[in-house]
Amino acid sequence: MAGAAVTIRPGPTPIADLWFAHNEITVMLGAADRIVVSAENPRDRPWLFRVAPVLLRAETGIKPDSASAEDLLARHVGLVFVPSRAKAEDLRRTGLPALAAEYMTLPNMLRSLDMTAQALGTDQAAGTARLYRQKMDAITTLLSQRLAHLAENEKPRVLHIARLEPLQIDGTDTLIDAWIQAAGGRNAATVSGNHRPVTFEQIAAWNPDAVIVDAGVADIPATSPLRALAAYRNGHWWRSPRGVFAWDRYGAEVLLQLQWAAQHLHPTLFTDLDIAAATRDFYQTFFHYALSADETTRILHALPPPA
Repeated sequence: MAGAAVTIRPGPTPIADLWFAHNEITVMLGAADRIVVSAENPRDRPWLFRVAPVLLRAETGIKPDSASAEDLLARHVGLVFVPSRAKAEDLRRTGLPALAAEYMTLPNMLRSLDMTAQALGTDQAAGTARLYRQKMDAITTLLSQRLAHLAENEKPRVLHIARLEPLQIDGTDTLIDAWIQAAGGRNAATVSGNHRPVTFEQIAAWNPDAVIVDAGVADIPATSPLRALAAYRNGHWWRSPRGVFAWDRYGAEVLLQLQWAAQHLHPTLFTDLDIAAATRDFYQTFFHYALSADETTRILHALPPPA
């Protein structure tokens, strides 16, 4: 994604996927059995290991900054995915074919998906990437058509909270900002970037119409001043779902997040969207996993799989 040309040896070479969000994409494109090193781990991402139990054989929990080039070479890794240009360049200097897969917009997310499919080099990966792009085009077209008549002031101002302690929000120039806008909202934050530190006073000054919190954010304490926000008092405070990856961040389930957010922000315009059915269809289509009704409900409520 940084524009570098990278040569990858042919064949199903072992993969090190060192970007948390990207593991979902590699699994979706049919290469779970090739991942020998993963940034993810079963404790933090239980749904990922539920739909792709073959990952339990991999070395897990290896973060991009702590990955050892010597270890990857010893494991005969032939393809590495990382979240940043700098890390990709660092690993390539050791002889590892490393690809920077990061993206901040929906179009670039699709570019990264296509790049990954090309790097994997299988018909399954190419076909799945095409199908995902078709479904993304269909959903974004639907949202655009339904929302086209709205004036700017009819789009709610949405704040996305990433953490409570310390208090952090996601601003503009992020994938979070992209799905907020595509779902018919406006980002209430006036700062740029992910996980930006912020004070309650700043949030109060922004006074968002709605607040969407990260799936990992706990319930708001009774003493928290956030409860004084109009969005909280009006019931426009929602927690994003979380499945194989958090829907609201940088994984493939942003396709579902778009639909979920649009229905929450504009319920009268999207009464026909069945998010539970869309979730089951997504998991069957892209993970070849049949969700039960209970499992679907758990994902929509950001809960782990049943024991």
